[in-house]
Amino acid sequence: MTDVNRAPNAAPSSAGGRRRVLGRESGQTDIGATGAPTAAKRPIVATESVIPELDETVAKPRPLWKHPAFIVSVALTLAALIAAGVFLVLWLLSDGPDRVDDVQLEVGQGNAHLTWTGAEEPVDLYVVNGGEVLDMSQLVRSGDEAWFPVGLPLAQGGFDDGTCFVVRPHANADAEVSLDAAALDEQGARSACVADAR
Repeated sequence: MTDVNRAPNAAPSSAGGRRRVLGRESGQTDIGATGAPTAAKRPIVATESVIPELDETVAKPRPLWKHPAFIVSVALTLAALIAAGVFLVLWLLSDGPDRVDDVQLEVGQGNAHLTWTGAEEPVDLYVVNGGEVLDMSQLVRSGDEAWFPVGLPLAQGGFDDGTCFVVRPHANADAEVSLDAAALDEQGARSACVADAR
C-alpha cells in the first residue's frame, strides 16, 4: 500500500528510520523530478550582436590654422620677413661699399710717403708708370700708409716724375687699374701722382 503522506521524490526509509528527499538537500541542485516544484529557468536567447554597435560620428574637418604644414609655412614666412627687415636696416645704416676717401703724397729727398683715409678693409696699392701697372701692396704699413725709397728701380717700387699711385679697396682686386676719374670713383679708389706732389 502506498504511503500517501510521503513527499514526492522521497526515498524509502533507511535503516535509521529517517527519510531523505532526493535533490532537496542543501547545496544540491533541484533535479526536477515529476511532481516536484521547479524554479522557473531563464531561457537562453542569443542577442543580435555581441559587441554593441557605436553610432557613426561625422569627423569634423580640422581648421586650416591647426594644420602642421600651415604652422610651419607661417613660421618660415615670418622668419624670412624678419631677416629681410634686418638686412634692409643694415643696408640703410651702412655707408655702402668700402671706399678710400683721400690720398696724400709727400715727396722728399730720400723717399715718398703715401697716406690715405676712409678705407676700413685691406687695400691694394698700385704703382702706375706710363702704361705699366705694378702691384706694390706689400709696401703698405699700418693699413693706411706706404713708403717708397728713392733710387729703386721702377719694377721694385721706385718712382719718377711720371709715376702715379692708386689705392683702392681689396674688394675690387679683379677690376682693371686705371687713372680715369670715373673708373676710380666707381671702384672707391683714389690716386696721387709724383708730378702733382712736387
